[in-house]
Amino acid sequence: MARLILKSANLICLLLVISTRTFVNGQANFNTTENYRASSYASVSSARGLFMDETGDLLVSSTSSRITSVYEVNGEVQTSILLQNTDLRLNHGIACYSGYLYASSSVTTYRWPFTPGQRTEITETAEVVIKNMPPAGHATRTLIFDDAGILYISVGSGTNVDQDSSRARIRRFNISSIPNGGIEFDSGEVFADGLRNEVGLAFDGEGILWGVQNGADELHRDDLGGDIHNTNPADEMTKFDQPLGTFYGYPYCWTVDQLANHEHGEQFAWPDFLTDGIHSDAWCKNVSNNRPPTLPLPAHYAALGITFYDGSVCNSSAGALPCSMTGDAFVAFHGSWNREPAEGYRVSRIPIDPQTRLPTGEILDVMYEPDPAGCGRCLQPVNLVFNKQGHLLVSADSSSEIFRITYIQ
Repeated sequence: MARLILKSANLICLLLVISTRTFVNGQANFNTTENYRASSYASVSSARGLFMDETGDLLVSSTSSRITSVYEVNGEVQTSILLQNTDLRLNHGIACYSGYLYASSSVTTYRWPFTPGQRTEITETAEVVIKNMPPAGHATRTLIFDDAGILYISVGSGTNVDQDSSRARIRRFNISSIPNGGIEFDSGEVFADGLRNEVGLAFDGEGILWGVQNGADELHRDDLGGDIHNTNPADEMTKFDQPLGTFYGYPYCWTVDQLANHEHGEQFAWPDFLTDGIHSDAWCKNVSNNRPPTLPLPAHYAALGITFYDGSVCNSSAGALPCSMTGDAFVAFHGSWNREPAEGYRVSRIPIDPQTRLPTGEILDVMYEPDPAGCGRCLQPVNLVFNKQGHLLVSADSSSEIFRITYIQ
């Protein structure tokens, strides 16, 4: 079947669902759309963050404060635990750069000496890199490096809707010199402001950072229909190509997904701030005050991961995604809890126009939960990366799985 949803006259969001068969692998159930094939690749407890090292080994962070290496020997998938230290409370963020492995708890970023391809346990003591990050609230701390070695860290909101954006930001750090005890988090440069929970971060082929974030829950506006939380606010996908420190709306503004008599992507003020004398609907619609997302995503789908396909082996590797998808984004949607009926629970491709370098407006399903309203152990993707064969690897925390997605021409 195919579903075409017209969001507005100037933005068409196409969700193409061509059912194949449902796979039952003992954990999560899933369908794939035409030409894609998915299989359970490895079992990693509470798999969350993913990083592909230079040798092609997949590094996986878990909420159990564990880092696991997943690799192949003579075509057989094997796993080795690199690090397990519950005292550190590692939960999501993972990266490698210039001879070090980086991982993060909700309050501290650590590093250890690391050689790409290492499959033995890390025995060195953790070095504190960034300290005193805001505790509690959204606990993930996504880590990513640019080509110059600058470390970017995303921190989400403390509550559903905070009173300001003082913690809901992306900060960046020059870590070429780390003082004893680590760098104070608040000393980091504010790269982007007003981002409620920007969990997924990735650089595109031009070196520009993109992110995906989760919108707030329990939205009520009496003047816009009362309880409108099922289909609002939109999750968001943003290309960070604006000046340093640009404000992206949270907590004062929200983005329409589906709302009667209003356009997809329209901006409004969150009800808590309508009477503060500043943050009106008109204020939120002014791009000088509030930068809207590059692409509004379906409400409460819980976008947690994003990556880009570089197409480097699209003509030479069996199962690689086709060259026509080079430059496209792929997003992991963890699935809703604040929406009836439940939705999300999928991996989707978001085509990027090669001329404008912006999304075309389509959201094309790759792999999805066939019964989000009634699933027991649902498919809940968290993060995703491409391996050196052009296959897409996806973590799913609720079923403790890594999936591999290939393409059949």
